[in-house]
Amino acid sequence: MRRFLLILIAIIITLSIVLVGVSCKTTAAAVQTTQKEFIGSDFELSLPQGWEGGRKDELDPIVEKLKEMGQEQLADKVEASLSTFLFWGYDSEAATSGGDVSTFNITGDSSAAFLSLNEYMDLSYKNVAEVYEKAGYTFNIIEEDVVLVGNYEEVGRTIFEQKVEGVKTKVAQYIIKHGSDFWVLTFTATLEQFGQNIQDFDKTIETFEIME
Repeated sequence: MRRFLLILIAIIITLSIVLVGVSCKTTAAAVQTTQKEFIGSDFELSLPQGWEGGRKDELDPIVEKLKEMGQEQLADKVEASLSTFLFWGYDSEAATSGGDVSTFNITGDSSAAFLSLNEYMDLSYKNVAEVYEKAGYTFNIIEEDVVLVGNYEEVGRTIFEQKVEGVKTKVAQYIIKHGSDFWVLTFTATLEQFGQNIQDFDKTIETFEIME
């Protein structure tokens, strides 16, 4: 159980650390329908138009590309979290123009097969809230529900706001239990831009398919 809780905390904290000091927004181009398809060894999905990304073993060149764009801070934070991500994506058009960058990541957890989706969500956010409070961060859940998304009848969909080291962001997190594995898919944007893009985040999750 202790190992399980540590994994949960690491999943949430990682998505925050990657964005500390990097305000996030999505450009108008990224608000269009999903376009670019990515097929991994265990899943496939389509990101919004204007976004790029890659599996864990494809992230090194993406990190270098971010540095070439002048996004060194974001590149360093992604590089520090490479071992955690199964997939990481970003608004490449905003990054190219030197603007702020919205991000997306997929992480996984195979340590909690004994839990239901609701139990996993309850334990996840309860323990993360405690860790945030001790660290002096803020964490506020806005919406939390289990919904039908795409081919999955039960997807834990949680929207929360957070403030980490002075940086405020809003997060849409989707949790899917498949067999003994939990898949955690996370979009992060600024408070200002989040409302304009949440439908596109939902559309991306609708394209997500776990390969048998």
